[in-house]
Amino acid sequence: MKLSIVEIFLLLAHHPSKGRFIIAPMQINYGIIGAILLEMSLEDKIGIDNDILTLKNNEATDNQIVSEIRVIISSSKKTRKIKYWIAKLVRKSSKYMWAILSELANKNFISIEYKKFLGFIPYKKTYLIDNKTREILIEQLKNNMLLNQELSNESVIMLGLIEACKMHSIFTQDKKELKIIKAKLKQVIKESPIANSLDQTIKQVQAAILGAVIGASVAASASGSH
Repeated sequence: MKLSIVEIFLLLAHHPSKGRFIIAPMQINYGIIGAILLEMSLEDKIGIDNDILTLKNNEATDNQIVSEIRVIISSSKKTRKIKYWIAKLVRKSSKYMWAILSELANKNFISIEYKKFLGFIPYKKTYLIDNKTREILIEQLKNNMLLNQELSNESVIMLGLIEACKMHSIFTQDKKELKIIKAKLKQVIKESPIANSLDQTIKQVQAAILGAVIGASVAASASGSH
C-alpha cells in the first residue's frame, strides 16, 4: 500500500508501543508542514529558488490538504520566502495531523482512541496497530544510507525530515553508531540530486523549530520570574 511522505513521517515519529510520538509536539508540527511542502516540491507543485517559494503546475489533486495549501499560497499578493509559509502553515498543522492520522487509521496502520480527561474534557490518543511496518521502513532507510545503496527521492526526503526533526534515535540507541549515522545523514542530504530544494526546506524547518523552542523558553522564563 502506497504511503505519502507525511504518512511515513508520522509512522516513524510514532512511539512503537505507547500512545504518543517520540519527539516533541513542536517538532511534529513543523515536520508535518516540511513533509507536505517537500512532497509538493517533489511532485513539481511548488518551486523553491533562493528561499522563495512559488506555485508551479495547476493540475487538480484529490488531496484536500495540498489543495488547501495551494489556495493559501495563491491568495498571497506577493511571492514570499519558504520561512514565511512554514510559519503560516504550521498554525494548521494540528488539523492536518489529525486528517492524516485518520487516513492511517482507515488503512489499519494505527488506531485512534477517544478519551475524556476528568470525565468531560475530550482528547484522542493513537496507537500503532502493527509495529512491523514501522520497523521495516526504518531498517530500509538505515540500510540504504549506511550501505551506500541507491536512494529514491522519497527516501532522501525522509532522511532529510529525520535530520530536521532530530529523530536519529529511531535508528539506534548506541552512541557510537548514532555518531556515524548523523555524519552519514548529512552527507546523503548534501550529495542528493534534489539537494537544492531539499536543503533549503530542511534548513528552514530546522530554523523554525529552533526559533519556536527559543521563543517558548523565553516565554516560560518570563512567566516564572513574575
